[in-house]
Amino acid sequence: MAHKFRILGISGSLRAASLNSLFLRAMALVSPDSVQFEIYSHLGAIPLFNPDHEQLGHPAVAHWQSALAQADLVLLASPEYAHGVSGVMKNALDWIVGSGELMDKPLAFPNISVRAQLAQSQLAETLQIMGCRLIESCIPCATLAAPYVLSEADERTLVDHPDIGPRLKALWRNIELSLSESH
Repeated sequence: MAHKFRILGISGSLRAASLNSLFLRAMALVSPDSVQFEIYSHLGAIPLFNPDHEQLGHPAVAHWQSALAQADLVLLASPEYAHGVSGVMKNALDWIVGSGELMDKPLAFPNISVRAQLAQSQLAETLQIMGCRLIESCIPCATLAAPYVLSEADERTLVDHPDIGPRLKALWRNIELSLSESH
């Protein structure tokens, strides 16, 4: 059996109607046979970061660290709140600054919102400081003319959409190519 790349999808939003989570669910529907794609759904369980508690071994933090460590690549989709990175995403990243799960980890980082450039830039800087390898070919940016999600759609509608479905598949092709070149 051929090796399957482990891809961890992370939504930086806890909202039930999150467009970033919708995007990841659509990506799951079109994931290629060469990958095992899991959407991480436990960011809300991670406690607020406190450096004094870093060594206490909180179970939710250990779960987060383990999920990241096992991934061959991270696919991160995160919103912008008040011109910044979402609190839940920043908190989760704060917990792993010292433990290094993202060091040299390839990261696909699509910006699915036409209004999230500030957060995208801030998050990219944070991820690079943490040692992530941001894969340029896997950082598409949505535009009004080329969206990655539609607020009134579900994941199946996105996959079947004549413009969006091919964009999702193209991102997977870029991810596969990047992984095959690095392994």
